[in-house]
Amino acid sequence: MVFGFRNFIIVLAIASCWLPGPAAAQTPGTDSAAGPALELSAGQKQTIYESVSATQKNNPAPPGFRATVGAQVPNTIELQPIPATIATLIPETAGHEVAMVEKEVVLVDRNSKRVVAVVTDQ
Repeated sequence: MVFGFRNFIIVLAIASCWLPGPAAAQTPGTDSAAGPALELSAGQKQTIYESVSATQKNNPAPPGFRATVGAQVPNTIELQPIPATIATLIPETAGHEVAMVEKEVVLVDRNSKRVVAVVTDQ
């Protein structure tokens, strides 16, 4: 069974080289405390937006908060774990949290509570 699982992991690793959308990468100008920003393809963004906007309530932005990569998320924003289906389809989102703020989907690093991606309805 371990041998089969090992082969499965190898196949996934190889397949990920051909999947659309780059993996997580540091973008210029990103606050280094936020960690790497998530680089997502247009299709990945659409999938995330449609899923999260259908299941989460849209919240107003707290005073002084602007959803930008690197921004610290205030405690008043209720974060939810990224849906398992999204984490499966887009592995680089696994382990992140998400919220819908001012009709934008905000993906947040679980540890630093900083924004790593903002997805809008395009």
